[in-house]
Amino acid sequence: MHLVVDAVVVRPGSSAIVVEHLLRGWAEAAPDDRVTVLSGPDGPAFSVPDGYRVGTLQPPVGGPAGALWLRSFGVRRAARALHPDAVLSAVPATGLLGYGARRGLILYDLRHELRPHQFSRGTRASRRASWGWTMSRADGIYTISERTLTDLRDRHPRLARHGVAAQLGADHVDAWPPVAPDREAPYALAFGHFGNKNADAVLEGWARFCTTDDTWRLRLVGMGSADRAAATERVAALGVADRVELMPWLDDAAFQDCFAGAGLVLFPSDFEGFGLPAIEAMRLGIPVVVSSDPALAEVTGGHAAVAASTSPDDLAAAVAEALRFTPEQLEAGRRFTDGFAWRRTANVVRNSLLRPAG
Repeated sequence: MHLVVDAVVVRPGSSAIVVEHLLRGWAEAAPDDRVTVLSGPDGPAFSVPDGYRVGTLQPPVGGPAGALWLRSFGVRRAARALHPDAVLSAVPATGLLGYGARRGLILYDLRHELRPHQFSRGTRASRRASWGWTMSRADGIYTISERTLTDLRDRHPRLARHGVAAQLGADHVDAWPPVAPDREAPYALAFGHFGNKNADAVLEGWARFCTTDDTWRLRLVGMGSADRAAATERVAALGVADRVELMPWLDDAAFQDCFAGAGLVLFPSDFEGFGLPAIEAMRLGIPVVVSSDPALAEVTGGHAAVAASTSPDDLAAAVAEALRFTPEQLEAGRRFTDGFAWRRTANVVRNSLLRPAG
């Protein structure tokens, strides 16, 4: 099989992480396949397996007009010249003019529809137009969880006829350098980016937990400068400035080190398409606190402490529960993650793309 991956608009972040690990799983599942990755002028925002070809597209102009050209005329022309068996769009908002071949696309979530207040009006309008157009012309829509497939069925039943759940993997953390948690200064890890991560609630819940504990610290990672400034004022007002470390975006090595060294992961997200940090924590044997979000329930399988709500009392209670997990409970959670492998993700997508149309 010759697969072309359209990654021309993929930027560093969650989509780049997914595509990188999917391609690694693809190389393992189908080592004889030819794979070509199409990227923008700066090259791929992720590492590409050895032996895979990379095509870098240069737009004729810069700015928004050049970006539009890339995800329409540019990627169509490049894909047609390669004569692939199928093209996989790494995000929905690309391949606007098609590719001249069977196409699939990865759908991460429908948060802009289900949590519209977390997006600007312009972003919502852009997604309605571009996503609706590309999904209506896809031969396969690969949702990263059963939760996202359910949302697709509920909101777009006609499009869902082409929907297939291709759950993400967790086994990439097996390659992370081992880090022994610091038992003398243990810390919990939480995430401060995006409105759905509930960073404010995390801080309030942590302050409540600190009234019962004088040992644990919290590291809140992935915060921009404005968010850190606001959070600095908030932790001071809560009286926990000495128990919270506000951290910016980290490079891969620093993030892996910080994550693997945590003694607890606090992830009471308001909305997830999958919930990668939760399953990464379980795979590493780290107790995790989650919300009752359907995707988090899917990927943790009853092996996480579930906060009844994001109130300070409920979050503090869930933290205390997670810290009481036994080694046997943590091992059961780790075994549960064996069902989430990137090779399996790749096989689901590949088998669907090879299926005859009709």
